[in-house]
Amino acid sequence: MSAKSVLALIPGQPTQDGNRVPLTRLVPGQGQGGAEAFRAMDPFLLMDHFGPMVLPPGTDAGFPPHPHRGFQTLTYLIQGAFRHRDSTGGSGLLRPGGAQLMNAGAGIVHAEMPVPEHLETGGAIEGVQLWINLPRAQKGSAPGYTDLQPETMPWQPVGGGRIRVLAGTWAGLTGPAQTPARIAYAHLELAAGARFAADVPAGWTTAVVPLHGSVRVGDRLVPADTVALLGEGESLALTAETPVSLMLLAGEPLREPIAHYGPFVMNTREEIEQAIQDYQEGRMGFLD
Repeated sequence: MSAKSVLALIPGQPTQDGNRVPLTRLVPGQGQGGAEAFRAMDPFLLMDHFGPMVLPPGTDAGFPPHPHRGFQTLTYLIQGAFRHRDSTGGSGLLRPGGAQLMNAGAGIVHAEMPVPEHLETGGAIEGVQLWINLPRAQKGSAPGYTDLQPETMPWQPVGGGRIRVLAGTWAGLTGPAQTPARIAYAHLELAAGARFAADVPAGWTTAVVPLHGSVRVGDRLVPADTVALLGEGESLALTAETPVSLMLLAGEPLREPIAHYGPFVMNTREEIEQAIQDYQEGRMGFLD
């Protein structure tokens, strides 16, 4: 069984989103853009590492109401607490080690804001949001929201560290998130010098993304907030160069046309224009 090697190292791009939330945009990465970047990471559309930051008392930093259509968001919280609300009536509390899977489908308006006690007293916030494309046949599906509490995806020991699987299967462990696109997604923490290996289906897009620390894949060093896009092969093997916290991504490409504009991802430009009109005319619902 052949091990995947590093095809490209893509440094993340520091930016801000929402109400002044600092983040690193990892997918698409710096130096890539438009459809080319989406094709390289298919079925993954975007990955943001937000924080780590300490909210000062009285801050309103967060992600106020905004729309989405045509994909799913999987938001994973490492520290802090967020409150989710959306135009379908969905709501939930995102705690450390928990996640929320939102199906934008035909259209949704949602907000993710720190809980009131964070707004009043301040506190640490860090997490990762992943956008997962929906197949053409599912882009008009009913929007919805699923809470994934930490208890449903506990840390499990691996050699020299631990792993939390959010979706699909890594190292024989399966996560609770269900997505039409076939993916495998996990948070892995390793001590310096520890090794990790796992099988990955041939032909799947595969990436290793350190959030803190660095790893070595073959002869390539992958630093923090950098996407290591891997090439052909049926297995992944890495070694922690330092103590490391990283995300593992693998997914079966959809290989469908992509049209993208801001918070909308469809298959054609005409569908994007319809999404803009539907949002402006209130057909995705409202959120105060």
